Amino acid sequence: MNPKQLMKNYGFSQKDIENIKELASIMEKYEKEFLKEFYDFIFNLPNVKDYLYSEEIVLKHKNEVQKWFRLLFEGKYDKNYFNFLKEIGKEHVNIGWPNHYVNISFSFIREFIIDKINQEIDNPKKRKEMINSINKLLDINLDTITESYIDAEIEKHSTKSKIEKTLINISKKVADLLDLILVIALIIVAFFVLELFVTDIYDLLIGEVKFEEGIIRVLGSLLILWAVSELMTEELKHLRGGGFALGAFIGVALAAMIRKILIAALSTGKYIDLLAYGLIVLFLGITYWLIAKKSK
Repeated sequence: MNPKQLMKNYGFSQKDIENIKELASIMEKYEKEFLKEFYDFIFNLPNVKDYLYSEEIVLKHKNEVQKWFRLLFEGKYDKNYFNFLKEIGKEHVNIGWPNHYVNISFSFIREFIIDKINQEIDNPKKRKEMINSINKLLDINLDTITESYIDAEIEKHSTKSKIEKTLINISKKVADLLDLILVIALIIVAFFVLELFVTDIYDLLIGEVKFEEGIIRVLGSLLILWAVSELMTEELKHLRGGGFALGAFIGVALAAMIRKILIAALSTGKYIDLLAYGLIVLFLGITYWLIAKKSK
């Protein structure tokens, strides 16, 4: 948008410019405090060091923020000023800086400046005018930077070659097809497990196996059937956009191993098998716990 039209839309008048110029001398003495508190705030945000990962980048970022802070109160809101704001938006896209961080940074800046205005200006009417003017100017800045940020993001994605876009689309379709095949495979497995469950009940009823072994086989089959059911539920969630259900796969493996342990425990002389199964269950259990802990 045209800078003059933008300022007009926000009702930013010559009187507002005069108010901002008056603030320049006040804010000049708080510049060092602003930079310190601003970067204390910034580095408390999650994953900031993924973007500001070296002293060189941090120093460059600080110099740009300091330059912007000084220009903010100069009262020269011409084409050069708005081009500078647009470059800020583009640079944020280049380093991968989330636009959300831009918004919350402006929230901090607004709070800092208004706090200093409240400290320095005693006249309530004048104080209100100053706060109103700086609010307009910060909104204009944020609007310009955000618009530039969005334009740079669109440009960045539109520069991908036709081959890249085609490969991305093909990969997505293949991934969707594989997910569908996985669901079909799980349905087939579910029927096999159901057959196993029914067979175990049948063997128990006709006396094909000992009563205690039959009960354990039935319970083990039921446990696997439940685990497969949970896995199918999680996979359906994944098809609707949820995360990959790795924990559910491990749950099925745990259920299968527990069934083996229950059956092997009834047999004599299978101590080595029991020990091996126990170690597998231990490692699977630790893996399941780690995944569950990370997902919280």
